[in-house]
Amino acid sequence: MEFGGNTSCVEVIAGDEVFILDCGTGVRNLGKELLKRGVETANILLSHTHWDHINGFPFFTPAYIPGRKFSIMAGHLKDAGGIEKVFNAQMEQPVFPVPLGAMQSNLEFSDFRAGESLDISKSSKVKVTTTALNHPNDATGYRFDSGGKSMCLITDTEHIPGKPDENILGLIEGADLVIYDSTYTEEE
Repeated sequence: MEFGGNTSCVEVIAGDEVFILDCGTGVRNLGKELLKRGVETANILLSHTHWDHINGFPFFTPAYIPGRKFSIMAGHLKDAGGIEKVFNAQMEQPVFPVPLGAMQSNLEFSDFRAGESLDISKSSKVKVTTTALNHPNDATGYRFDSGGKSMCLITDTEHIPGKPDENILGLIEGADLVIYDSTYTEEE
């Protein structure tokens, strides 16, 4: 609880650009903060779509406000119907009473393949690199490079005992900050 208690949601600010990594329950409070700061646009990048990484999105207030713009992307669903299908499904009856269509902001959904570099920076000053992670139903790790600094998010990955994950090592090499979700025991 030292750092929160919500499920996965990390904000990355690079210059005047906002990137939201995952939409767990933490995105609800982040939405309130974005409203206070007057942020009207952001890229939302999902590591994967297990419930604890998307279930906060229906409570992300800025998505209900006309004039706001959010690009929502995932790297593991291109061959499985896409990210928009998943977000629609989580907000359909009887799972949730408010449909995705009730959100009045401009929501743009797109899919890519983990391992690709993304050209999503408004100013081209932020380089976003991705890698595939080992997780049931697949997942994506992210690296942000901007202004000579770098930051990586690796979450929910599962290692093969005794063998380093070359995808992760390649992504995080030389990074200034690595956020690494380690939900296992110390021995593991």
